[in-house]
Amino acid sequence: MTRPATSRIATAAALITLGNVASRLLGLVREQTIAALFGTTATASLFSAVSRVPAMVYDLLIGGAITAALIPVFSEIAGRSERASGDASDTRALRDVSGAVLTLTLLVLIPVVAVLVVAAPWLIELLGVGFAPDLREQGVLLTRVALPSVVLLGAAAVLMAVLYALQRVTIPSFAAAAYNLGIIACALLLVRPFGVVGLVIGLLVGAAAQLALQLVGLRDQLPRLSFAIRQPAVRRIMRLYAPVAAGLVVSAMVVVLDTRLASLTGDDSLAAMRYATQVVQLPLGLVATALSFAVLPVLSRYGGAVGAGTLDSGFRDTLSLGIRTALLLIAPMTVVLVVLREPVIALLFGYGAFGARDVEVTSEALLYYAPQLPFVAVDQLLIAAFYALQNTKLPVIVGVFGALLYAAVAIATVQGMGMAGLVLANSVQNGAHAVILFAVLALRHAGAVPRGLCAVLGRVGAAAALMALTCVAYRWMFPMPVESIMLALHLLGSLAAGGAVYAGAIALLGGEEVSLVRSIMIDRLRPRGRFTP
Repeated sequence: MTRPATSRIATAAALITLGNVASRLLGLVREQTIAALFGTTATASLFSAVSRVPAMVYDLLIGGAITAALIPVFSEIAGRSERASGDASDTRALRDVSGAVLTLTLLVLIPVVAVLVVAAPWLIELLGVGFAPDLREQGVLLTRVALPSVVLLGAAAVLMAVLYALQRVTIPSFAAAAYNLGIIACALLLVRPFGVVGLVIGLLVGAAAQLALQLVGLRDQLPRLSFAIRQPAVRRIMRLYAPVAAGLVVSAMVVVLDTRLASLTGDDSLAAMRYATQVVQLPLGLVATALSFAVLPVLSRYGGAVGAGTLDSGFRDTLSLGIRTALLLIAPMTVVLVVLREPVIALLFGYGAFGARDVEVTSEALLYYAPQLPFVAVDQLLIAAFYALQNTKLPVIVGVFGALLYAAVAIATVQGMGMAGLVLANSVQNGAHAVILFAVLALRHAGAVPRGLCAVLGRVGAAAALMALTCVAYRWMFPMPVESIMLALHLLGSLAAGGAVYAGAIALLGGEEVSLVRSIMIDRLRPRGRFTP
């Protein structure tokens, strides 16, 4: 892999990581605020169910298209224009295509949202079968308030993809931060006078803030609305996204099943699952999401350099870089969330209405969520690789199998394990998706498996095991305190001891992946390349 390509990925990963740090921390503050206000009460679970409705619609109609179709096609157009004109600022072709895509997005989202606003009672009946009648009635109002945020988020998603294609990664990396900030502000200002409605208003405010941020980023090259939606590039985007959309329909069915079953396992289940999910998403955002968004434009610009089933060396090395780095960084985070789950949850959420019982049930959810972290981290990179190869069908096929696996495990375990069975089913689903996708890539393309991967797994696994033993020993020697300051010091001491053992073991065992992380850290301090705000 060439030094310029490595530098691009390192610089992009550093910038995206900074944005993700802000986004994930604000997302955590958002959930802390909700937990302090509502705990794991039925109202918190209702908000969790309601917020899934616009999330499902967004993912189905536009969210999944960002990495599957928009960034690959937009990046290819930007690269082709640059090579043809020799001018990186020549973005006329990209503006034409993105303007048509933006128009098409609005033409689809606005009518769909209008229909769903009318159908809100049926949506809540479908999702919240376990809620009391008065809660379901309140859920209808909340759903109708929340749904228009999908239109704002859809427009922001198209502009975000344009920015990534132009390799302006800073502003889109902070999009989720703006969204979370809007929800936090409304929670603090509006919950007291309006109750949970104030939280839902925050979804609208956050979506508007996200769109405004993308408009600022493209103020000099803003796409113009255009009805030229029959042009070849737009048709190709739709063709690439069609199988992804089909897969997302299956994913939406899984969300519906998950929500229905969770609403039957107790009033606190959906809220606890939401809080635990947010904790798990923090390391994924810092590692997996940052790396996948950093490597996707680079992989896409190798553009179809695949012949006779053999991957281009630059493509292969880029993917190898991402997988090695992801495993090295995600392993210690997984250990922390499994071994130290109770002090982590107590420190993050143990305030206000969030009591000891809430800590217990959320920690249980985290125990079953956290083991999937290494699989999901690698899975996101593998999905990016298939999307860069403009093969969106195989990840969908594997995803359908994963959804069926989830349904089988969830239905088999929910009666005996309750909420924990649903979380376990989710981890099994995501773990199987990563393993199968990796096997398919290796079978279809010679040299796809990074050289020395087994050695990497051995080194990282051994270091993580030593870290886990250290953290367990620390907790045995120093029982978990209750008071917040002492709890923070207790957790910090355990992290320091375990982290030192992990870093020492990795340094002692050596390996190429250590130099990769060091390269990224150096490039973060000395950014270069074309990535501009």
